[in-house]
Amino acid sequence: MITSSPVEAMGPDIPAAHAAIAAADVVLRERRALYQFAVDLMCADAPQVLEPDLIDSPIARHRVGEALAGGPIPSFSDLVGIGDVAGDAGCGPAGVPVASRPGANDVLAAVLNAVGTELDSQHAATGPLRLLTEADGDRFAAACKMLRDGITLARSESPELADDLLAHVALVAIVDPQHTGRLASASSRRFPGLVLLESPRSSIEVAEAIVHEGAHQKLFDLAITRNLLDVDSDRCTPFHPPWAAEGRLWPLEQTLAAGHAYACLAKFAHDSGATTGRRPVADGSLLPVASERCEIIGQWLLERGGYLRTDAHTLLERLLGRWPRTAAAAEDGPTGTAFDYAASAPLEFRRCASPDRVLVGRLSSVPRLYWVNEDAALLLELLGHTPVDDIVDTFAHRWSMTPPDATHRLSALLSDLSASGLVTTDRAAAMS
Repeated sequence: MITSSPVEAMGPDIPAAHAAIAAADVVLRERRALYQFAVDLMCADAPQVLEPDLIDSPIARHRVGEALAGGPIPSFSDLVGIGDVAGDAGCGPAGVPVASRPGANDVLAAVLNAVGTELDSQHAATGPLRLLTEADGDRFAAACKMLRDGITLARSESPELADDLLAHVALVAIVDPQHTGRLASASSRRFPGLVLLESPRSSIEVAEAIVHEGAHQKLFDLAITRNLLDVDSDRCTPFHPPWAAEGRLWPLEQTLAAGHAYACLAKFAHDSGATTGRRPVADGSLLPVASERCEIIGQWLLERGGYLRTDAHTLLERLLGRWPRTAAAAEDGPTGTAFDYAASAPLEFRRCASPDRVLVGRLSSVPRLYWVNEDAALLLELLGHTPVDDIVDTFAHRWSMTPPDATHRLSALLSDLSASGLVTTDRAAAMS
């Protein structure tokens, strides 16, 4: 008889899979550095150091993200902190703030409308979404108690996983059950750090929702600080989940997020005894089906590894035990000098106290932020004012190689920077 090993039976170590990409504290530090840099570029009146209440705020991060996508540039006074909607209401040992102030419905109207529209499209809504707040008295107090119990349960059954995911949840908003339709929980990419939760009926439902949405929040932070998707990922054929209605198609990013969430749910299902019947779950729970769905999505992702970058490959290998299929390795780059490049716009650089990690801000009408390594940052700093021969000599010494080999490698690096939009071919500006 063939039996699974204890490690296989327990499933992958999710926090270790995340840490193989970057330690949790590093991801949070780099995420905060990104938002600080963005605010510095856009808001002349911003302080040099943003307080956690503001830099972690889903509402403030939403405004910054909209501006980076081409929306209105906010002033610093437009940015709303967590305390402006949560007050002093925190939920228990994890210290997760809850949207409690009566004005939270107005402040979070955009995300409530967005999620409500999605429910409408699925014929699952029962009217506009509305949050429970302190104005709802005992109903809000009871919902907060159940939320505390659910967080306690998640941390007691799967402490490493719960702590790893909860670190990325900045705010929970509890939706009035009279207006949730089929909503159990939700996260919006436009409001990173925010979890919408139906007024909970049991601690296991809360725990499942926290793991599910915490997984999405973790991936949101990895997506903006690490290398998950190729620049051509939007060309990937979408995925149709076989358990969903005909015509429901998920783009690659959503599919990766779903696979990651199911992996986290499968781990929690094992740890909590939901797969063995030790702990009963509610009707409609995803815990019993999480492992199977993770495997289905994972197989689909493995076949499309060419659209995924190195950190997504590492994540899938750690979660599934298999390496994604990729295209045949390309040459490092052309062998000619090919130094007819210039920066596409004025650039600013921000070192984030992480080895070989530099944030680059492209200063244009819509600021753009990029993560590059130290080699790329140095090359960008030299382009436009340093003769080509001096650049080659600098990198030949830096890389301990001959100038022709350094030229070859620099051409490949320039090609990557060109694909990202940080440099452009500009023969008039290029130096000879």
